[in-house]
Amino acid sequence: MDKLIRIDNLYKSFYDGDTELQILKGVNLNVHKSEMLAIMGASGVGKSTLLHIIGTLDRPTGGNIFYEDEDITVFSERELTQFRNDAIGFVFQFHQLLPEFTALENVAMSRLIRNKKNAADKDGNRYSSDAYENAEILLENVGLSERLEHFPSQLSGGERQRVAIARALINQPKVVLADEPTGNIDDKTSEAVLDVLQDINERLNQTFIIVTHDSRLSKRANRTVHLVDGKIAD
Repeated sequence: MDKLIRIDNLYKSFYDGDTELQILKGVNLNVHKSEMLAIMGASGVGKSTLLHIIGTLDRPTGGNIFYEDEDITVFSERELTQFRNDAIGFVFQFHQLLPEFTALENVAMSRLIRNKKNAADKDGNRYSSDAYENAEILLENVGLSERLEHFPSQLSGGERQRVAIARALINQPKVVLADEPTGNIDDKTSEAVLDVLQDINERLNQTFIIVTHDSRLSKRANRTVHLVDGKIAD
């Protein structure tokens, strides 16, 4: 399999006054294209911290992250923002949908914003043409073709999470990062969300990195690694 991400000797520390708290202590990890990778570990071990650094939401204290041999740790904040918008999709435990917008609008939003920035004309007539079309296709892919015009408050927890998955895919990212995507929903609903993640991975060859406590999810992943004491366990 082709390598998508290479993480070399990654460190992350936080400070409480003068006290250094070491969270990541030399993480080394490769992620391959089209892979569904699960990261497991005890609470507080640094799984979400690692995911945030991979997703360029935070910077490491030391070490490097390469996307297809390009070292993103040397990027400026502006370059990181552009890279994040173009290359990375996010799914969080709490879906973080915008309550005043429909499912279709929530999914289309980031595509509209990206296309507007790239638009050649000022009146914006061209940039919206594909955003809603792609959003509708993605919502159909996650089984929500009958929920396009529903607001988040009108959707179940599992449906909201599926909208979040569709939203993460709208810009055709290199990788989707998911932080406990089944952590806030019941077992039956979790299974439906897992079905969607596995289907998207297998049918669209979408790369996923998923932080989870859910052993059912790890069993569906292509590979599971464990974060122990700030490192990937051998």
